[in-house]
Amino acid sequence: MTKSGLPVKERLEAIRAAIRVRYRTTHAFCRANPELKRATVYLALSGKYPGNFDRQAAKIEAALAGKTGSASPALITAQEAHAVLQGAKCAHCRRLDKRGCPECRRQTEREAQALEEYLLSREGL
Repeated sequence: MTKSGLPVKERLEAIRAAIRVRYRTTHAFCRANPELKRATVYLALSGKYPGNFDRQAAKIEAALAGKTGSASPALITAQEAHAVLQGAKCAHCRRLDKRGCPECRRQTEREAQALEEYLLSREGL
């Protein structure tokens, strides 16, 4: 029995199910939460963690709930994304004839807008 009142096996299943629903895989969950050590997460989810299981399970559940100690990445605006993307494109551009630059900038604006819309849609997860 864990401190949460659930048997260890049931708590593990609940955590695994929450990870599958939100991230699909444990690997994706670990990549999204770099403050948690990958080996610790895998050991805890396998039920073989040698330390304080309750503490590790609480950290994993907090990460699932979005209540980790580290700040989540800030949502960037389309204008910020455009500036970053355009800077990267221009830095590596080998075009001798610069007449195509306005079209490239419009395409980058569309890409930045699509990125912003995608990030806004993911914010609700």
